[in-house]
Amino acid sequence: MTVAKKRVLVCLKTVLLALIFAFTAVPPGFSLAQAAEKSTMIRLDFIIGGKHAPWFVAWEKGFYSKRGLSVTIQAGSGSADTVRAIGAGLADVGFADMTTAIVARSRGAPVQAVAQLGYVPTTILWREETPIKTLKDLEGKSLAISPGQAQWYLMPAYAKINNIDYKAIRIQETSPALQPAALVAKKVDFIVMFRASNDEVTETAATKQGIKLKRIYMKDTGLNIYGSGLIVKEEDVKRRPEMIRAYVEGTMEGLRYAREHPDEALQILLKQKPELNKELTRIQLKNALEEVFIPPESLELGFGYMKPDIMEKTVGITNDYFDGARKVTAAESYTNQFIKK
Repeated sequence: MTVAKKRVLVCLKTVLLALIFAFTAVPPGFSLAQAAEKSTMIRLDFIIGGKHAPWFVAWEKGFYSKRGLSVTIQAGSGSADTVRAIGAGLADVGFADMTTAIVARSRGAPVQAVAQLGYVPTTILWREETPIKTLKDLEGKSLAISPGQAQWYLMPAYAKINNIDYKAIRIQETSPALQPAALVAKKVDFIVMFRASNDEVTETAATKQGIKLKRIYMKDTGLNIYGSGLIVKEEDVKRRPEMIRAYVEGTMEGLRYAREHPDEALQILLKQKPELNKELTRIQLKNALEEVFIPPESLELGFGYMKPDIMEKTVGITNDYFDGARKVTAAESYTNQFIKK
């Protein structure tokens, strides 16, 4: 080999090494683990509010990134839409109503629950002046509701359990964001809201207008089953278990941190979403942490742990009272394999 050819080879090797370094080098301030982070889309159940602080805490404090996830947190427009997005691969993981996920699975959506965040937090709200004294009095009254919401499935089931003629309720399809205003403006008689979310939005709007509200908690009147949880695509449980584990553990660490540092959690959320009303958001977060997200089994058996008997009941009620396409088994609906005890 001539000297000239050797020089050309040396030059080519130098250029090749430089290109390899340019494409694989870690930027200053980043670790190798951060450089290898996997982009993950998290789809929440509804518009962002106080109860969603744990996800933003997990992002801000690095609970996701230290587990190899680079997350994008996306607002939702109802649990049904969120579950559909996960099943279709439009989002990697999410947070949604469990019964909605079970109904979707009965219709072919390949989704599973990998953690619970409390029992059904749904409330029925009406103006004190409205002649509703018992649950039967809901018959003949008007309800603002939207097909994209978990309430669309919950309310008919709740009606059957409590011997209410759901067909006698006058449905007024209304977008989720407008339902509290519809109640306060007396355009409908009652609405179905979620504690730690739009329940507080409705209460705040009513108080400003000098309107007193009354409420019933569904979990105390027949629907004592799991409410919302972390929902994933079933094939990812097998194909990408490290991603699912990172999502579950990162979110639960965010929840623990928010429970121990609620003021800081509030500030983290408001920093990312400064348009939120600070006092309303504070109340939503407080109620989520104290009333909704952390039932006794989470403290005893690990944050997010789903008790088999409660899951059997959740699936059973969904099969019996919800409009599913087939009977779903509890075994196919959830897994506790990612819960850290």
